[in-house]
Amino acid sequence: MQDKKDTIKGKSTNNYLSLTGTTVFNKLLVPDNFEGVERYTLTINLDKDGKKVAEKNGLKTFPYKDQTQITAKRKVEYGLPKVYNADKEETNATHLSVFGDQVTMLVKQGKQERNNAYTYLERVRVDEKAEGVADYDYSEF
Repeated sequence: MQDKKDTIKGKSTNNYLSLTGTTVFNKLLVPDNFEGVERYTLTINLDKDGKKVAEKNGLKTFPYKDQTQITAKRKVEYGLPKVYNADKEETNATHLSVFGDQVTMLVKQGKQERNNAYTYLERVRVDEKAEGVADYDYSEF
């Protein structure tokens, strides 16, 4: 999702980063509402490569049960982030399970110094579905 020419020693030159890991909390179809602002959020356990990218770029991560997690957000008014399957074909957000999928998130790093530790969700590719999980049916809620 990110060309090598767009990085300099792991640093993003265009503010876009690819983070890889396992989905632990998916709020794409039912957005979070925090202080009156609705946001799509996706939290993943970073894998080894994703953790390296996050560390090199000074992103805000948090530990949870021997894992390193990161949450990317997107305001609802910007629309749903695009979701792709493992074949890089665009699909819809129901293709992403609530938890357990191996994913690659394309995120935009905040530009200003006070925001550069945060990420804004642009796209998600489901590299591998969680075992025994089909596309999620949100109509059950």
